[in-house]
Amino acid sequence: MPRLLGKAAISRAYPLVRNLAPGITLERWNRFARPQIASRSLKWPRGLMTIQNPSGYILGLFGFEVRDDLHESRTLCVNNIVVPNVPGRDRIWASIVNAAETLAKENGCRAIRAELIDDLNPSANDRAWIVACLEGSGYALDGIRAFKRIRNAPRGPDGPGPDGGTRGGMAGR
Repeated sequence: MPRLLGKAAISRAYPLVRNLAPGITLERWNRFARPQIASRSLKWPRGLMTIQNPSGYILGLFGFEVRDDLHESRTLCVNNIVVPNVPGRDRIWASIVNAAETLAKENGCRAIRAELIDDLNPSANDRAWIVACLEGSGYALDGIRAFKRIRNAPRGPDGPGPDGGTRGGMAGR
């Protein structure tokens, strides 16, 4: 069952995040999650959506934000998708896709852009599974996403990432 993550439940989602990205500390998760759940406005919402079982256990989650896309107008951007490699993950994935599509419709979005990064899904098997799930859900791979680490850059206002300045514990990439 999809549920928006509220302030009181931020720490309940941490074990799921830590399982897939062990370098992310609770402090870093809190610094990330708090602004994500503080929506900018009703017209341009953002947040963290969880997938929970009937007992309230968090099985998966994703971040979302409605943006103005040059080509598609209102677009739901989905990122930080967390689906653990456990039995039943196909159902968790399906719940995430359904929740994203519901959010898109409720917010008048013409498209959904889903972004998955290798930091949370590092194995080739996971990548192949994700591509199959995306395509099976009606998504088409679109575009290129690039990443460049800026060495010796001054720390931003939130300080370094979980491993002192690198993403998701992937030092030396």
